[in-house]
Amino acid sequence: MKKLMIAAALCTFGGMAQAQSSLPQEHINAMACLENMGTSTSWNQCLGLIFAPCVTDEVGSETHVACLQVQREDWTASMQLLQTDVTDAITLKSAEDLTEILSGWINYVSQKCQTVEDAADNSALAAKQLGCQITELAGLSGEYAACLEGRSTADYCVLKD
Repeated sequence: MKKLMIAAALCTFGGMAQAQSSLPQEHINAMACLENMGTSTSWNQCLGLIFAPCVTDEVGSETHVACLQVQREDWTASMQLLQTDVTDAITLKSAEDLTEILSGWINYVSQKCQTVEDAADNSALAAKQLGCQITELAGLSGEYAACLEGRSTADYCVLKD
């Protein structure tokens, strides 16, 4: 119940109001879960929300990898929508700072999500990489939502007056 209340609160804040009609409710719920991790939610609960569409597929199967690819595309779209809203909402200096941070973030995710290439099963390798990328996209989306709602402590998140 608390997750639903948090998700509803996410939708009512000013910044999220612009994006709420375009963000899937599942993404809003997952971002709320991530934000409350350690207090009222756990990592496993959040993973359950993030990967719910693919949970019935056998891990590493072609169907599972295809599902994860769709989820990565969906999370990328949500992240980009929120990023556009953040860029419009923050000061020019903050937007410059964010651009610099994002160039580092892309390299970070690439390195973090790189798995051992000698894995026996390429499908399992692809599933691991996609899962890592999806969780990073969900986390960044949540940070953008927090910025838009005025709850972020990130240096780049200085909203225009």
